[in-house]
Amino acid sequence: MTDAGSAPSGAPAPGRRRAERPARARSGALSIPRVPRPSFQSRGWRIGLLAAALALIVTWLGWYATTPEELPVSDKVVNANGVVGTPLYVGMFAASGEFGRTLRISGVKVHTTSDVDLEVTPLLCRRGTVGVTTQPAQFCSDLVDPEGQRLVAGDSIVVRIESDTAALAVVDRVRIAYREDIRWDTQPAGHRQAIVTIAARP
Repeated sequence: MTDAGSAPSGAPAPGRRRAERPARARSGALSIPRVPRPSFQSRGWRIGLLAAALALIVTWLGWYATTPEELPVSDKVVNANGVVGTPLYVGMFAASGEFGRTLRISGVKVHTTSDVDLEVTPLLCRRGTVGVTTQPAQFCSDLVDPEGQRLVAGDSIVVRIESDTAALAVVDRVRIAYREDIRWDTQPAGHRQAIVTIAARP
């Protein structure tokens, strides 16, 4: 016999609950997709490729900025004769009508070899060219210091030579320092040299 009030055989004891396992997801039920973690290796490759592309662009810009088209040169030798006390103007470089460029000049370098001290000054001749003359106003609409000026087709570079004594001088090809858009350089330009003779006044 069993005591009254006792739990039937096989039934759980009072106050205790049978542990239930979580129900399995039904077939076809939606589940939250797992978000893949970013791969450090793939990120490193992307960063490396971007760095390489940036370095290539910077290198190309540096090359482009420092390699503008060369200025025209010639093997012509100019012979110029003047007299003491009168400035002599000699054309050294002329931008022809086909020049097709705009240069912002930062300076013109002139190297001169002479048996005496004399003064050689580079100048920009606007809208004109000079061979050898003592009256440049007949050929140039304006004659100015080239530093900071623009040089375009039709302009030229001349040198003014002044001496208080008789002299023999050789003026080498001028070198023009300039900027063109984002490019810049200092390049030789124009005639190979000018041989200048300054005679004493009779």
